[in-house]
Amino acid sequence: MEGQILDCYADTARNRIVLWVRGEETVKFEYGYRPYFYVQGTGLDDLAKQIAGEAVDTLFESRRTAPSMRTSRLLKISSDNFRLLRRLAEDIYSTGAHSAFTLYDADIPYEQLFMIDRGVFPLARVSVSCGGLVHCMDSVSDMDYDVNAFNVCRMNVAISGKGSAQRISAIDIDGTALRGDERHMLLEAARILGEKDADILITEGGDDDFIRQMYRRAAALSLHSFTLGREEGMRDSYGAKSYTTYGRVMYRPSPAMLRGRIHIDTNNSFLFLESGINGLAEISRLSLIGLQQMSRLSPGTAISSMETAEALKRGVAVPWKKNRPEDFKSASELIVSDRGGFIYTPRPGFYSDVYGVDFSSLYPGIMEKENISVDTLNCGCCSNAAARAPGLSYYFCRKRKGIVPAVAGMLMARRRRYRRSGSAESHDRSNALKWALVTSFGYTGYRNAKFGSIECHESINAFGREMLLKAADIADEMNFSILHGIVDSLWLSGNGDINAFAGRVGKETGIPLCVEGRYRWIVFLRNRGNGEGSLNRYYGEFEDGSMKIRGIELRRSDTPGLVRFAQDTMLQKLRGSSDIGDFLSRASAGIAEIRDIVRCVGRGNYPLEELVITRRTSRNLSEYRTENEQKLALTALRSAGISRSAGETVRFVVAPEGSGGRIIPEQLLSGGELYDACYYTGLVARAVYTMLSPFGYTEERVISALRRS
Repeated sequence: MEGQILDCYADTARNRIVLWVRGEETVKFEYGYRPYFYVQGTGLDDLAKQIAGEAVDTLFESRRTAPSMRTSRLLKISSDNFRLLRRLAEDIYSTGAHSAFTLYDADIPYEQLFMIDRGVFPLARVSVSCGGLVHCMDSVSDMDYDVNAFNVCRMNVAISGKGSAQRISAIDIDGTALRGDERHMLLEAARILGEKDADILITEGGDDDFIRQMYRRAAALSLHSFTLGREEGMRDSYGAKSYTTYGRVMYRPSPAMLRGRIHIDTNNSFLFLESGINGLAEISRLSLIGLQQMSRLSPGTAISSMETAEALKRGVAVPWKKNRPEDFKSASELIVSDRGGFIYTPRPGFYSDVYGVDFSSLYPGIMEKENISVDTLNCGCCSNAAARAPGLSYYFCRKRKGIVPAVAGMLMARRRRYRRSGSAESHDRSNALKWALVTSFGYTGYRNAKFGSIECHESINAFGREMLLKAADIADEMNFSILHGIVDSLWLSGNGDINAFAGRVGKETGIPLCVEGRYRWIVFLRNRGNGEGSLNRYYGEFEDGSMKIRGIELRRSDTPGLVRFAQDTMLQKLRGSSDIGDFLSRASAGIAEIRDIVRCVGRGNYPLEELVITRRTSRNLSEYRTENEQKLALTALRSAGISRSAGETVRFVVAPEGSGGRIIPEQLLSGGELYDACYYTGLVARAVYTMLSPFGYTEERVISALRRS
């Protein structure tokens, strides 16, 4: 048969690689497979004798290893018992990883090894013979593939009751509403998905228990054949987890992954929300991570997987649990190297006739142009010929392409072609690639990234600073003044030729400089901590009437609808401002209009759904020591039989002081609750102050203006 690979995963219980191929019908294929990993170190002959057995094969191979790219004698260990092989890797690591042994390729998902060995990838067009031999009919580099033929269904489920008394109360599938008897609803939902031959099932919150609740209720009702996939049961998956990243506590629910059908939970899929099915498919194909799993992972994980796949295709073994320390630096060397990107702090205030320009994929472009990668860093063959990173001692190979720049270059080339296309599908794919490229730079400095290195990270920053400084010098020569600059963007005023400026900078730096547009006016805001100009908080109007907004409450996902509406009201009033006097006049008119909103809030009849505040919890309920909003929300939820883990969000309305429950979680709202009008007036005032702080407004002045009769 011929078709597209819909899903590929390892069934660790049955030691099989499962391939679902969608053609005229969707067919499941199973393959026996012997995954493997490598061990490097002393005492390999003794290790081979110790672990040899009926289920384990050992073989010595000469293989290049990352990041040194030196060829070494490695012990290859393979087994057709998936779980045994994983335990064996853990045992070897725990007993000798820090002294005798280094492990390679030990954490690469088995399905990814399988796809690389067989030359296939997610969503590839394949032909499968009667004996199961799979042949790939296209290339991962192709860009004209189609995913629109997949049948997509959307499902929402309502659950009533608490704890063990929870029941399915309603199901909606593509507008078909199911109500009434629970048994009937479950059977009918499964029938509809089968009748529609759904390939992709999209839910909002399916991972957050309601998919599993449907299976639990089906089991309780003895509906043994019930399934939401094309095969009974669900795929094995990891458990729910709270974790810390960049100083924030996050929560990852256990994914509810189906067999033979792709389940995407929009609440837990950044890539899907940003770029839809087409963007998700693009990243899935390139990373060799199945669509269902990729929907729940970050662009950073995708980048890491792409780099790993590139290494494996080159025959390079990839280290497990990288243990490469940062090179020693003296205090003076640290001052020079650890400086970050270019920054030109703006003066807060109103500016008219301003150009915005930015480099196209500056850091990935530098990575490709300068061949910056841990496997090319300070190579032995170019020590005398290669140019150093500006102000640093690091250099990079000029004879062979590094793994990181190869991946970055491929992504940029694809994005350029998609951007030229102009189709909706190309726009989504380009947007997904943008996020992958943004992440690629950060991963060069991430301590756990397999191809990361702080020296590479510092070098990229050094080249970036040099390019922005060169752009600043050229701007000065061409009658422009810099108002603001950060990392890869500049805001300029002056009467020079902006297109000539961009062309010259691009030619002299080797990275294209794009003209974002001309602002009719722009406001740079204050830093709340020190009152200086903020680097990433501003708003302005382009000549075509569109607006760009960064760093204010309107851009935050936790801002209640009331505050969003107030700030949007102000922005609409400010549209068309011709100069600072006109701007301030319009701002006064905006305050007057927002005053009407505040009066409505004060009357106590503002819609509760517009007052809901979102907060992310940073710990479990028992770990909170202060009576803050998060703890009060968690306490109220627990009293109602609803639990939340650290990193999950809580949504609530703030009630008046002394009303009993200060915080009312969204799940417990009935519609007639009172809210604290003064509290919400304060939120609105703070949002207005954010926008007008450069013009002499204080929070107190704004509150006074909003309460004026």
